Amino acid sequence: MKRPVNIGLSPNLEFDDFKLAVKTLFVGDDKNAKQNIIDWFENYFVGYSAIPFNSGRSAEWAIIKALGLKADDEVLVQDFTCVAVPNSVRWVGVKTIDVKIKLGTYNVDPEDLERKITKNSRAVIVQHTFGQAAELIKISAICKKHNLVLIEDCAHALGASLDGRLLGTWGDVSFFSLGRDKVVSSVFGGVAISKDTNLTKRLKEVEQNLPENSWNWIIQQLLHPILTWMFLPVYDVGLGKGELWLSQKLGLLSKAVYEKEKRGFKPDCFPAKYSNKLATLGLNQLTKLQRFNEHRRKIASIYFEELKDTDLVLPPKQDGDIYLRFTVASPSSRELYLRAKLESKWILGDWYKMPNIQVLNLPTYPNFSEEHAYELSKQIKIWLRSKK
Repeated sequence: MKRPVNIGLSPNLEFDDFKLAVKTLFVGDDKNAKQNIIDWFENYFVGYSAIPFNSGRSAEWAIIKALGLKADDEVLVQDFTCVAVPNSVRWVGVKTIDVKIKLGTYNVDPEDLERKITKNSRAVIVQHTFGQAAELIKISAICKKHNLVLIEDCAHALGASLDGRLLGTWGDVSFFSLGRDKVVSSVFGGVAISKDTNLTKRLKEVEQNLPENSWNWIIQQLLHPILTWMFLPVYDVGLGKGELWLSQKLGLLSKAVYEKEKRGFKPDCFPAKYSNKLATLGLNQLTKLQRFNEHRRKIASIYFEELKDTDLVLPPKQDGDIYLRFTVASPSSRELYLRAKLESKWILGDWYKMPNIQVLNLPTYPNFSEEHAYELSKQIKIWLRSKK
């Protein structure tokens, strides 16, 4: 059985994606790809207008910009998240307010949300962490009560739903990511959707005034699926990991989050328009959305059954969730992560790192088989027993 690839590398990658990336790089792209991405989202989210960007963070930035928020305004954001989420608000010059999460769901705590609202609060970004729906009924009521704009962060949740209603359709405006380790991937990419006519008009104006990414940057992204696929055969014998690391050091591959972002600064590549070349990759992945999400749910069902009698805090079972990553927590989370890394068989994740919260992301991605899930569950139980 092949060794699973890095959970944050390019986990959705299949052979047709590799071939398409090669063709797009050396032959050309689908000239209608970006418009087709727009059409796909507008057909999937009926009644909504879609505006594409080069990343989810760019789409988020554009939303804050289009809302016309000022320096004294506040946007409430959960504290357990990627640095890109608060950064995108701050890049517009608007203040963010941290809100606590609930352990297990890793989504915003509605009670703490309401406590943090002030006279300067203007909007709430509600994140559906790891593809698990936030408490939207409570959060929507809070936003209406305090006249706040509800922004849905669906970066992890394309295709997920709550009470039979798609995530992305509960808020005033929503954004999605087509990043390399998201639900579907074009390496970098993002889309904002809304059915507010005035807001949509302003979003389109913001997008039209953005620059195109440089050709060098676009080539770098196209190389990601190509080099990843080329190195996968030797990844199994421990060599590919080094080659991929070297490719990043040489600037052939970009990272999902830039070092500048980790320090709060804005890289020059954001925000920007979505390129046809990356949209070509994204469009191909969108055709696989249902299959990918059905697979993730199947893998999650294995973890629920196999790990139910352990001391791990498992996510709640909720119809409509897609489990981009199956995230567990325990006092042993950090040790389990390090043991998996040292043994090199299992390459897990630790989204997101916080001093008071230690989590372990178990893979659910399309190339992670049911056999892998059973074997990993067995290994985790062995590690947990060795702690007693």
